[in-house]
Amino acid sequence: MKSHPKKGKERVKLSRRDFLMAGAAGLGVAAMGGLLPDMLLAAKAPAFKKGTKLSILQGSYFIAPSQDLYKRQAQEWGEANGVEMSCDFLNWPDLQPKIAASVQAGGYDIVELWGGWNYLYKDNLVELGDIAEAFGKRNGGWERYVELSYKVGNRCLGVPHGYSNGSMAYRISWFKEAGCPNAEDGNKIDLTWDEYFAIGKKCKANGHPFGQALGHSTGDPPGYCYPYMWAHGAMEVEKDGKTIAFNKPQFVEGMRKFIEGWKDAYDETGTSWDDSNNNRAYLSGQISSTFNGSSIYFTAKKNQPEIAADTHHILIPKGPAGRFYWLDTRTFAILKNSKNVPAAKEYLKWWFEDKQFGDWWRSQEGYMLQPVKKYYTDPVWFKDPKMAPFREQPKYGQNMGFAGPPNEKAAMAWSKYIVVDTFAKAVQGGDAKQAIEWGAEQLKRIYGR
Repeated sequence: MKSHPKKGKERVKLSRRDFLMAGAAGLGVAAMGGLLPDMLLAAKAPAFKKGTKLSILQGSYFIAPSQDLYKRQAQEWGEANGVEMSCDFLNWPDLQPKIAASVQAGGYDIVELWGGWNYLYKDNLVELGDIAEAFGKRNGGWERYVELSYKVGNRCLGVPHGYSNGSMAYRISWFKEAGCPNAEDGNKIDLTWDEYFAIGKKCKANGHPFGQALGHSTGDPPGYCYPYMWAHGAMEVEKDGKTIAFNKPQFVEGMRKFIEGWKDAYDETGTSWDDSNNNRAYLSGQISSTFNGSSIYFTAKKNQPEIAADTHHILIPKGPAGRFYWLDTRTFAILKNSKNVPAAKEYLKWWFEDKQFGDWWRSQEGYMLQPVKKYYTDPVWFKDPKMAPFREQPKYGQNMGFAGPPNEKAAMAWSKYIVVDTFAKAVQGGDAKQAIEWGAEQLKRIYGR
């Protein structure tokens, strides 16, 4: 793990540059005929100067066909409007540093922002409320997790397109072997964290450990650690957004159980894993369960059908304080230093129309959670009962910084992996109380008390 600031009670003022570079500090971070009506709609857009270019930056897709579809869509709009389009896709830990550099030096017009980044870069983003509000209203309103996090104050600095899903994937046969009731149907399983660890202990004894990424990566590590923290009564701050509520006795006890569960149930090399390691470990038969998006299942169906047939999903386990998911909003935003803001706005307006967005969203077969209520009842969710747990995620979603607001301080803490590193320190050092005290001190340096 990386070195951390020395302990102390002094307050540290965070400069604007600190916010802009937060990610770098904490990261290791349709055939043409069928498109004709959309082409005609696009042709009504204002004319752009010949040679106009739009560059788009996103995180790489775990559902590769959807990335290809996005590139085709961008190219088709560009050809219809005389705009040269380019799309770059980076590994998730590399995305925020690249965006931070572009905020300062330029290079991209449209960027994909993960949760909280709209707060970090709020002075550098174009207001897109007209596009976002039209999209939300047209589709039945926003899902709750989007409503909580997509605006910065009253400003809409990006258009929400959802969030990647995540639940516990597991091998049916190995869970049966471990004595898990209803193992053949994840929709009938409702586990506590203690029960989940107990199954993992039996699986590991049988040569099939659980696996979990606890390294510096933006998806699976926080997607696992934040919900576990909340489920055991702790949070970064109280509702006032200031009072640190991390070092709580019930969380220390929960972390003690996690340390024990890590040793008894998990592949202990996971402290260095990123978002791709647990995918590979699961698909190679190395592990029996992991917190991950449905990308594991998607890949298995195409390349390893025997593993897909033996895979199901369950909701993330619940703790003494309940069941939680960490869900923030991912948005497409336009940088103020773009030289092509009018073209970028017209492209986003077109892409968020029903056909383009709907085709893109459905191509991921539920991997991207619905940002708007319309898609909760979309047929894509009913094609495969093994995907049903993902559909229910938004009901349990909380944003970074909960119970406080998902502001720039929460985004800074997330970017520095404070919560994730607390878990890693705990299993590496074996001392739950000491690890949580360290995490609380780091949070004080950001939140100011």
